[in-house]
Amino acid sequence: MLFHSLIQGQKINKADFAKNNNTSERSIDRDIKDIRYYLSEIHSTAKIFFDKDEKVYYLFGWENRRLSSIEVITILKVLIGSKVLRKDEMQEIMRSIRMLLDPTERRETVNSVYREVDNYISPAHGKSILKILEDLNLVISKRLKIELNYTKVNGDNITKRVLPLIFIFSDFYFYLIAFIEDTEYKYPAFFRVDRIKSFMVTNEHYSESLYEQYNAGEMRNCIQFMYAGELINVKVRCKNQTVEAFKDRLPNHWLIKDEGEHKVYGARVFGEGFLKWALLQGCNIKILEPKSLREKFLKEISNILVLYK
Repeated sequence: MLFHSLIQGQKINKADFAKNNNTSERSIDRDIKDIRYYLSEIHSTAKIFFDKDEKVYYLFGWENRRLSSIEVITILKVLIGSKVLRKDEMQEIMRSIRMLLDPTERRETVNSVYREVDNYISPAHGKSILKILEDLNLVISKRLKIELNYTKVNGDNITKRVLPLIFIFSDFYFYLIAFIEDTEYKYPAFFRVDRIKSFMVTNEHYSESLYEQYNAGEMRNCIQFMYAGELINVKVRCKNQTVEAFKDRLPNHWLIKDEGEHKVYGARVFGEGFLKWALLQGCNIKILEPKSLREKFLKEISNILVLYK
């Protein structure tokens, strides 16, 4: 409570704080000492000072802004809607995030999301995600190659030696994006994190330049669909009612022509994933280029027609 009050910018009179919290001034002295030790341990630039004139303690240099109640509620609702974590992981995150709030605001947060968390259904894979993400983040930060034991969608188990670049979230799942070692594949592969059975860390590093070339911010604009394949430029004609969805789904886009009821856009994407998404749009999107992607699209439509005959 003392630390929380200090990071909120409050000035603490030792005698008053001890009295209001039914403790002794000696306990407050020990707490102040512990907080100072903690700040030094985390190498924080913040320090606790004592104002002799006002006879109060205050914290200077603490840069973290307090999360508001609505910000915490929003974060939790996004997490619940993502359905990416197991229920016990979601509950633990909710408890942890709530502790960032002022104690008086925690009840409001609980009331806002309790039923949603209580009725939350874990994803079908039932795997714990947070620990493996922590481990992957560590090897990525050290630019270490790993040997991946992975289960494919058809149930086959494979072992690949890979260069892990980043992990990202998309459509209910986390994905590890990595290059497969000893292949001539120009673009990285995508591995669903919940399908990673295990991985072994090697002592081999990959180059920093490779990591910088495929940084998360730039790649995110091209890999919305989590399918590997060639990175290509596409040209499409969109009905106006589909433009917003297209732009949100493909941030790496540019307007080529405004045709009134339609707009023609270009975008840079991994072709296989884009093709699957375009099929979901029905008559709202028409692929104009490249020709090879149009032909694949037509072939898939033909296969669907055969299926329903």
